[in-house]
Amino acid sequence: MRKGGSVRRDRPRRQENKKFLIVTEGEITEIQYLQGLVQYLRTAGVTVVPCTVQGGGGEPSRVLAKARDLAAKGDYEAVWMVVDVDDHASLDDVLRQCGANAETVVVSNPQFEVWLLWHFSNTGAAQTSRSLKNELKRHGFTGTCKHLPAAFPFDRLEQAVATASKNNRTSALNARGANPSSAMPHLVEALRGS
Repeated sequence: MRKGGSVRRDRPRRQENKKFLIVTEGEITEIQYLQGLVQYLRTAGVTVVPCTVQGGGGEPSRVLAKARDLAAKGDYEAVWMVVDVDDHASLDDVLRQCGANAETVVVSNPQFEVWLLWHFSNTGAAQTSRSLKNELKRHGFTGTCKHLPAAFPFDRLEQAVATASKNNRTSALNARGANPSSAMPHLVEALRGS
């Protein structure tokens, strides 16, 4: 007891929260999706790992360079990168580098848009950039399909995860999967703190 009969109360210790850095190949679509996903999960009552989402300026080696630069300036528990297979010559080298370090790469084959499509459809057919755009236009995307429709169905997240899991379409982290595939279910799980 302290002088005067008062009890000293220790302040509760603040737990340090996890914080993720996510650097995306795309400057629009992936950022809109990830920000919308975090908002949707929070609205659904899920405690989401705090994250910073940044565009990486294109092909995988630039995404890796930006991720490393940003990670050196911040206090992040994990560094994630979201990239496409496309025709990137540097992808395999980036995957090797990240496999040997603490960075984690989420690869979608052929593009991130396959993950978006799985919110609408459980198609397992191989895709091209053109076929993905045509499919997404049937679901409310316009023009070059760079911007999510205002009513994007984030509530169909579990359908997308199930579709990715079906027939082994969820690729491993830091790996290129078959066409179509995406490692996005791993990032979704990590954001949920699972």
